Amino acid sequence: MTGRLAVTRADAGDGHPTATYEHELLAGSLTRKLMLPYRARVRARSLDEFDGWVRHDGEEFLYVLTGVIRLYTEFYAPVEMKRGDSAYYDATMGHNVVSVSAEDASILWVTSLS
Repeated sequence: MTGRLAVTRADAGDGHPTATYEHELLAGSLTRKLMLPYRARVRARSLDEFDGWVRHDGEEFLYVLTGVIRLYTEFYAPVEMKRGDSAYYDATMGHNVVSVSAEDASILWVTSLS
């Protein structure tokens, strides 16, 4: 039996800023993960800030940590979500997240790496 452990201290993950999000990758020291956990600060306020839908292989779990977001998906009506709300969806379906609160929202995302 083997055991693996990765601890990421607050604000110590690997940063990956984009035009719409500021991602902080968690558990970066582990290789061959089956999930990609990361915290994101949502800076986008409109769908116009995206260059089309985000889509990729796998499934995704989203959990709102602070603020209020609107989750847009290709096949469903937009959903407004606040702290403590979560969503699980097929990541091959187009999706985007915008902050609708005065401050940037923060979310925890976990993406499967199948």
